[in-house]
Amino acid sequence: MTIVLDANLIVSLVLALPYSEAATHQIIAWKRQGKTLAAPALWTYEVCSVLRKAEVTGYLDADQINNALIQLWRINIQVIPATLDLQRQALIWAERLGQSKAYDGAYLAVAESLGSEFWTADRRLAQSAHQSGASWVFSIVESSR
Repeated sequence: MTIVLDANLIVSLVLALPYSEAATHQIIAWKRQGKTLAAPALWTYEVCSVLRKAEVTGYLDADQINNALIQLWRINIQVIPATLDLQRQALIWAERLGQSKAYDGAYLAVAESLGSEFWTADRRLAQSAHQSGASWVFSIVESSR
């Protein structure tokens, strides 16, 4: 079984965020269960941007960022490349969610195409997706309560 992860969960493995502990425990459990972790190729740049912001704000230095990147790549998240169909589905999801950007839609399109669960720390995204019929979307924030 494949689990699609939002970039916010992935980056929480190397940055102290309110949901880092819950995300770390869940990801470790999935790995132990032999589940494949996946995300659209977009995740790599989203995480890179968050880490850059952490450097600019003085939260992490360059060595820490390099180590964080190495740790994240060692998790072996399956990168799902963009396709025309996935991009079309991302746009449809963006419309369903009432969003002007298709970033979240890309994650939903990948999860839907794989028949997988999608996990996020974005409670509003999970709620909006549920309201749009995506019962396979889960919030780590809600599940850790």
